[in-house]
Amino acid sequence: MAHFWRKVRTGLTILRKPQVVRALPLHFQLEPARGCNLRCRMCQVPDYKPDQWKNMSLDQFKRIFDQIRPTNVALSGSGEPFLNPELLDIVRYAKAGRASVLTTTNFTLCTKKLEEIVRSGLDLIKISLDATTAETYEKIRGVDRFALILRDLEELQAIKKRLGSPTPYVRLQFVLQADNLGEIEKMVELAHRLRADSVYFQPLETLLIQDRKEELTRGVQMEDLGRRLAAARDRAAEFKITTNAGVLVRSLPSYFRKYEPGIPAKPPSRVCLLPWFSLYITVEGNVRPCCSFAEGETFVLGNLFTQSFQEIWNGPAYRELRRHAVACRLGYTVCRNCIPNRLRDFLSLSAVLPGFFKRGAE
Repeated sequence: MAHFWRKVRTGLTILRKPQVVRALPLHFQLEPARGCNLRCRMCQVPDYKPDQWKNMSLDQFKRIFDQIRPTNVALSGSGEPFLNPELLDIVRYAKAGRASVLTTTNFTLCTKKLEEIVRSGLDLIKISLDATTAETYEKIRGVDRFALILRDLEELQAIKKRLGSPTPYVRLQFVLQADNLGEIEKMVELAHRLRADSVYFQPLETLLIQDRKEELTRGVQMEDLGRRLAAARDRAAEFKITTNAGVLVRSLPSYFRKYEPGIPAKPPSRVCLLPWFSLYITVEGNVRPCCSFAEGETFVLGNLFTQSFQEIWNGPAYRELRRHAVACRLGYTVCRNCIPNRLRDFLSLSAVLPGFFKRGAE
């Protein structure tokens, strides 16, 4: 019952939106590694050289987790999580603490870890694919790894079956851009073949890569994108695969502004709800409002390696953030480029995050 009442308390806090929050956040996103073995065309993360790569240690993670005791942990950030040799130990620790855990990966470093991934208890693995052919994959991601990923995905599913484990659930990620629009519906068909549980179509983010925006969006028309997403939505319903295609179709004019020239001049009118129940933690222990602040604009609310969580969560910077959020006056560039989720949007996310928002152990 503890998890249930904690969620009720958080829900009431979100409705009231006080500056001082007594409830601990239900969720945090944490960056287990900074650095990546790929260099994708649409990636907004700087090209960190191997001597700049960093990992969060298991001991550092424990210090953070034990203060917050979240019900849900997302292990992803400005890097490939599986570069961290302790990633699955981190997963196991969070699972022992009764949290649901997901990670986002390019899935190119997992061949020798597939059974360990299943046995770790990881609830959801989000695999960034962005293509249904080797040619498109290499064009977008710069390497020839498409066949390897499909082979390892099939092996992962075979191991789950052999071990009688429904987890990790598999979600395929597809960033919508000029080079892959013709494969939107095919992505759902590929997910069906690979027995994936969901497909997430992600609108392109170009805030930090304005020099590449024209190339990545050239020829993308809202009407055509809407038709393709609608076809994917219908195909997914046929295959009983969950997807966010229908959400994008319903709100396409709002999302399509990301494909238009320039940066929106002002933030949307919706209140950002994240400051009342979620946060983003960098590999250095810095606390930021969300993953949109992972790169680019520096906005640090505190550091969990030098401060207690409570000192940060209700400190002056967080109270000011909440005050500006209520007034829809978050003037940061990343906020002007954002479309905040409403409470009902968060509740509907369970459809495309299978297993992640399940009821925690009591």
